[in-house]
Amino acid sequence: MDKSLLKEVLKMPPDERITLAEIILESINREENEIRQIWIQEVSDRIKAYRDGKANVIDFEDQYIES
Repeated sequence: MDKSLLKEVLKMPPDERITLAEIILESINREENEIRQIWIQEVSDRIKAYRDGKANVIDFEDQYIES
């Protein structure tokens, strides 16, 4: 992290630092939500492909569990 940036931010009045922190946190939450939505769509697409018989699947036990 750029320490000079941190020093400048710490000079800001508390209410402005709170606003800045909220903006930064919201940007992180937005990114996490976007990623979450992408994964939800991916899982939905894979389930649909499986149900439609379009997915190549392997049996987990046959593949990974020794007899």
